[in-house]
Amino acid sequence: MNILIIDPDNSGLDFAWRCGLAGHRVKWFQPPNKQGKFPLDGIGFEEFEKVEAWIPHMKWAKQGLIVNLFNTKYTRELDEWKKHGFPIFSPSVKSAALEIKRGEGMRAFEQAGIEVPHYQTFDSLKAAEQFARKQSQGYVFKTLGDEEDKSLSYVASDPADLVARLQHWQKLGLKLKGPCMLQEKIDGIEMGVAGWIGPSGFLPDCWNENFEFKKLMPGDHGPNTGEQGTVEQYVKQSLLAERVLAPLEDELRKRGHIGDVDINVIIDRSGTPWPLEFTCRFGWPDWWIRLSAHRGDPAEWMRDLLQDRHSLKPSYDVAVGVVLSQPEYPYSDDAPPETQGVPIWGMEKVLDQVHPVGVMIGQRPEFDGKKVVDGKGYVTTREYVMCVTALGKTVCAAAAKCYDAADQIKIPNKIVRDDIGERLEQQLPELHRLGYAKSMDYGSAP
Repeated sequence: MNILIIDPDNSGLDFAWRCGLAGHRVKWFQPPNKQGKFPLDGIGFEEFEKVEAWIPHMKWAKQGLIVNLFNTKYTRELDEWKKHGFPIFSPSVKSAALEIKRGEGMRAFEQAGIEVPHYQTFDSLKAAEQFARKQSQGYVFKTLGDEEDKSLSYVASDPADLVARLQHWQKLGLKLKGPCMLQEKIDGIEMGVAGWIGPSGFLPDCWNENFEFKKLMPGDHGPNTGEQGTVEQYVKQSLLAERVLAPLEDELRKRGHIGDVDINVIIDRSGTPWPLEFTCRFGWPDWWIRLSAHRGDPAEWMRDLLQDRHSLKPSYDVAVGVVLSQPEYPYSDDAPPETQGVPIWGMEKVLDQVHPVGVMIGQRPEFDGKKVVDGKGYVTTREYVMCVTALGKTVCAAAAKCYDAADQIKIPNKIVRDDIGERLEQQLPELHRLGYAKSMDYGSAP
């Protein structure tokens, strides 16, 4: 099958590589950066062709599959191509708005009868600060603009904490790309649920329950990274999906959404799930962890979904994914020269568990047992290097296998959080009592 991957998010190396390994003919497009240079990701890989424009290859892929990995840039253009019968696996502009314009997403929840935390939107950091000064509780700060930076999300412990953070950003000269939101902070357990939706609705028996670990350091300390690692599991039945995802099926179909929809919630002590946000696109590292749990061809099921056929065969084991990165992560992902060409040793030993992101094949020194020689192998292209995954019958089993693989990969100044999954030892019993995540077993540490 001819597969064209459109990747403005620079997250498509793993999918392109896996599709090529499965025997598909793959063309992968990444747009140039602000300096007009194309990313180095994937240079030297032989399983796909990197292209510098996507439109010239649309007709080539018309009898195959076209995959858009993000939901802002090019989405409007691709909506037009869909009208002419092109097989495009992508969010629509209308469905992307549920995530990008968080206020619109909140209204969609409310219209579906799903109660949401109180929130207010503001046009500037200064206006948000003025509101925060008058409050008696902490709020969660989130950006609302196109191409928003989720690492700017901030959970304030109290109003002074929030005011200090907003003042700090203003002193740094931070300019938001759109409005921002202050959302009431709900005490409880954070959990997500996702589903794949096609023209006729969600795929049955393929709900994905997930737990994100967003902070850089163990114990949920340090800066927000968006997602440093995740524990997830495909399940046939999900109470959380019944309550916050299934009620949105008609709205999502009406908006023309194709692909993944993930809802992140806080479950309070009474068992009420409070939705926080949509993700209407391929998330990361979530997408790579999902790929590790998909059985069979990595892309055929996507083509089938566009034609209203269900052929996805997931594993129902627990899946764990851990991000491996290097400095200046998480403060930058601009691929400065010092992040390029850094050797990655040991990746070959655990290749079936590796999902490369900022990786190419280049020159690196090798030790042949007697002396150092110049050779070729995997090297880095930027700060965000890869995700390592593993499956297991329990959280502990999957995490142990994942970390065994991560430990074999040597990157100078490697950054990896070493406790992904551990907080679920306390959280899963409470969730089970409330009826959630009942298929997930924590297990015991080896």
